[in-house]
Amino acid sequence: MEDLIVPIGVPITIVCVLLVAACVVSMAFSGGLKYPKVQIYTLDQKWTHKPLLFSATDIAPMTLERHAEPEDVDGGTASGKW
Repeated sequence: MEDLIVPIGVPITIVCVLLVAACVVSMAFSGGLKYPKVQIYTLDQKWTHKPLLFSATDIAPMTLERHAEPEDVDGGTASGKW
């Protein structure tokens, strides 16, 4: 095991040092990037986006079969205080 420390450890150390140096250089050169400012939505503005459906599962139809019982739901329920 001691014979493998130098042949394996030195190249891995060199690769790690090079990757850290590459990360530092990329962070130094990407500091001038400007991203567009995100507009915050308030209730007095008109909603212009399409409606979104968030689901707890990836089930496509999200509807029950005709013979399903009320407690047989796919996904689950959510509740909250409004």
